[in-house]
Parts: sequence; C-alpha cells; structure tokens
Amino acid sequence: MNIRKRLPRLYRADEILMQGDEIIFGIAILLTGFGIVMVYSASYFIADYQVFLKQVSLSVFGLFALILGMFVNPDIWKRFIKIGLIVLGVMMILQLFTPFGPRIHGTNRWFDLGFFNLQTSEIARCMVIILLARYISSNPDIGKSITKKLGLLVAVPALFCGLILLQPDLSSMMMVFLITCIVLFLGGVRKRYFAGAAFTTIPILILTLRDYQKDRILSFFMPGSEGKLWNYQQYQSLIGLVRGGLEGKALGQGYQAMRFLPEAHNDFIFGIIGEELGFIGTSAVLLAFMVIFYRGIMICYAQPDRYGFLLGAGLIGSLTIYALTNIGVAIGLLPVTGLPLPFISAGGSSLVISLWSIGVLWRLSRRVT
Repeated sequence: MNIRKRLPRLYRADEILMQGDEIIFGIAILLTGFGIVMVYSASYFIADYQVFLKQVSLSVFGLFALILGMFVNPDIWKRFIKIGLIVLGVMMILQLFTPFGPRIHGTNRWFDLGFFNLQTSEIARCMVIILLARYISSNPDIGKSITKKLGLLVAVPALFCGLILLQPDLSSMMMVFLITCIVLFLGGVRKRYFAGAAFTTIPILILTLRDYQKDRILSFFMPGSEGKLWNYQQYQSLIGLVRGGLEGKALGQGYQAMRFLPEAHNDFIFGIIGEELGFIGTSAVLLAFMVIFYRGIMICYAQPDRYGFLLGAGLIGSLTIYALTNIGVAIGLLPVTGLPLPFISAGGSSLVISLWSIGVLWRLSRRVT
C-alpha cells in the first residue's frame, strides 16, 4: 500500500514540499529570532548585553548547523555513526575530569572546546537516533525476539545514558532513554520488552538519585511535607504567567525577570513570555511547535524507506518532547528538569542541535515519493 495515499489531501497537494518543506523551515527561523529577542528581554537586567550577544553568535553557529542538515544527504550520517559514537564516548569520559569538562553548578555536563562549551548529551540523543534508525532499517525483524543483535543495539543507548547520569544530568538521561524507547517502538520492538526495561531501569534510577534530585521530586508531589517548599523558580514562573494576563506587560516590562526569577533566560523563559506577551504570546509559541510537530509527522509518513521514517520520527519526537517538558515545568505540571525550550532558551548546544534537526527534516521532506 502506498502510504502517501493515506496522508491528508492538503499535505499531498503541497507541491512546495518537493523542494523542501518551507513551512517547518520558516517556523524554526522565526522561533530562533523570537528566542534572541526574548533572551535579551529576560537577561539585560542582570547581564547587560552579554547573554544577548552570546545568543546572537550561537545563532550564527546554529544557522551553519541548519545548512549542514539541509544539504547533507541523510544517508551520510549513518555511514559515519560508529566513528561518531566512539569519538563522543571518549569526549564524555574525558569531560568528567578537568580541564576537559568545566564544572558548572556542581556538574560536568559540558566539554570545553576552547571557544565553546559543548553539552555532549545533546549530541548523544541525535547520534542514538541515527544509530537506531540505521540498524532497525537494516534488520526489520530485530525486535521480534530477544537476540544478540537486539541486546547489542540497546546496549549503546544504555551506555550513553550511564555516561550522562555520571555528569550528573538525570533530565537529559531520561530524554535519551525516552527517545530510544520511541524509536524502538516505532521500529517494531515488541511491547512486552518495554515493560521489562521499565522494571529494570526504575529501581536503578531510584538508587542513583542525588539528594537535590529527590528534593525536587518531593517538593513537587508533596509540597510542605518534611519542610519541603514548592520549587521557587517554578512558583515565580507561575506568577509571571498569571501577571501577563491576555496581552502581557510588553517586552522588557516583566517584573519576574528583573527581580524574582533566577536564570529567567534559560529554563524558565516560557514564564517570561507569558508575563511580557501574555496568553496570546504563549499560545503563539505552542501553535508554532504544534505546526512543527504536524509537518514533521507528515514528512516521516511520506518517507520512501524505513530509515528516513525512523530518523525523522526520532528527531521530531525529540524536539516535541523537549518543548512539552520545558513548558510543562514552567506551568507547574512537571517537576523541575532543567531542560531548555528548543530555539528559544539561551544555550548554544540545544539551539545548534535543534536547528540541525530542522535541517535534516527539511532534507527528508525532499525524499518523499
């Protein structure tokens, strides 16, 4: 059955898709520009122009990554995935020790490249997606039974999850684990295997939780118990969202960024968007991510091969999960995680990888038949 016949008529009639999906490309560029504006608005009270100028320079790197994803054949990525994983694994081991990994807020999540601190977990999730897409597409029956091939395939994401957990970065580790499960599920791995993985993984996570991670979870689910207060940043983010009302207080007029919300330009930038641009602004951001998700899903289902489908699904799933998690934290639906809002939050690694992902999806949109 030709799967394209099952797609919505509007998408099949979109002739511009054959030249690359300009809608998903355009929205990503708009969100990046919007992110620069919001980073400036959320940070200039505490850092003058430093954070803003850094975000502008990182956006330039992100545009190069976007172009790389757009003009490199997706098949090239799977050819060099083994070498890439080995290099990344060595980097992640080295960054656990200074001077390779600068220790920031008690963690070693970045590899010092001299001109740029690379958050290796962002690279890891993309490489894991490429690896899974390559081997599942080459071995369509790999998930039908427990075999040595399946064990070796799962061992690679598990190894990188362990390295990320050592940094420590529980949130990024959970994202890599979740994205791995999504690609394996779409690749045909039997459902009962995921139950076994959950029973194995959950006890390990509980045993490896650090005190501050336990405090975050307890303060979210049981605020007030044993002296635990609800997370301060999350509380201030909600205040900002409420203060914004329908139209917001206007750019640069948010009180939360001025005095009350620490690191407002990073993980809780959605709260600043709500205060300064109101419900209209936050709704526009949500709509933009919904359109990216929809277009991405359509690109995946229109792929002529399994590799393109799994690669695209992994990338669009990754962007969507990060966005929903960040927004969920900002509005108080999830415990604090420390994950950025794609395209918008300050931070180079996330921005570069997000734009590269859009470039790959754009390239995949040219492969439809």
